[in-house]
Amino acid sequence: MLESRRGDDIDMPSTSTVITRLSDLVDGQEAVCFAALVRKTRGTTKANQPFIKCLFRDKDVSCEAPLWHDHRYFPEAGSWVEGIAYRIQVRASFNIRFGMQIELLGIQPATEADAVDGFDFDELYETSKYSAASMTESIRQRIDRYITQPHLKQLVLRILDENLELFSRMQAAAAMHHNYTRGLLEHVWSMSRVGSLLVDHYADYYDGLNPPLDKGVVMAAIILHDIGKLRELSYNPVEARYTKEGSLLGHIIMGRDLVRDTARTIEGFPEETLLCLEHAILSHHGKREFGAPVLPMTLEALLVSFIDDLDAKMNAAARHLMQSRTEDAFTDKLFALENRKIYKGIPVEAGDPAEDAPF
Repeated sequence: MLESRRGDDIDMPSTSTVITRLSDLVDGQEAVCFAALVRKTRGTTKANQPFIKCLFRDKDVSCEAPLWHDHRYFPEAGSWVEGIAYRIQVRASFNIRFGMQIELLGIQPATEADAVDGFDFDELYETSKYSAASMTESIRQRIDRYITQPHLKQLVLRILDENLELFSRMQAAAAMHHNYTRGLLEHVWSMSRVGSLLVDHYADYYDGLNPPLDKGVVMAAIILHDIGKLRELSYNPVEARYTKEGSLLGHIIMGRDLVRDTARTIEGFPEETLLCLEHAILSHHGKREFGAPVLPMTLEALLVSFIDDLDAKMNAAARHLMQSRTEDAFTDKLFALENRKIYKGIPVEAGDPAEDAPF
């Protein structure tokens, strides 16, 4: 039996322990890991016995630890805190249906004393590979280039500046896509990059439009379409959670209200511009079954909804590929793409990593 550092019947090693990353576990391995507790889910079996499913993660993977009613840690699991790090002793087992699961053999909260064994909380949650400063600067450059209407530019810059601290940390979603620290900013930056290509192309392609395609409304809607998520979600680096207001109202309505309220404080804000911007925000999910209160009925709103859908699904699919641990040529099913599998292709020799330089 391993010695407990706290003497509380937790079989954990004391010092100088070989630590294994959760994402490096293989089937049948026993190891000590640092992991963040994402969430606990209570349920009842068909035999009416209670259970708790604990989800632990590091920067790269999440693993489920089921605790049945007769597990030694079942009585105390209710006191474990979601969103903090634990030092866990585990036995890994691969399940073809549920993927890699872990059996908890020992657990205790990770502390500063665990730094001797390499504990670093920042290594237990996923972040954007791009810096907030570089993405924000890239977005500001597109604001200057594409939003020439002074009232609209003032609106976008004011909302961006007043919310930048949280905007630079928040996930884009609790699940599905860009659901990691700085994910919302990365999503907006990526959309602005794609949007700059498409608005230039379609404005030139359909140069006979009167009024012409409004590049400023498109770029403003791209930057502000998900601004309501700053109120819909509560930030935690391990996993964003829905606020009460977010669950009852949703980010689309909350974001439209923030934009409308801010525009009303800018004297002389053009009503037509505000109407078109509000419409693009309200319709950016594209379809009613995807949560859009209205369907896109302007070219600008259509373009924003297509870019949003493209960027979200490409992020979900690409990350699914990079994180896949299946042994065949396809990933497991991806819910964000109607439960289809993704072909992995033939790997090529890795080159130098890309520099952190969004543009």
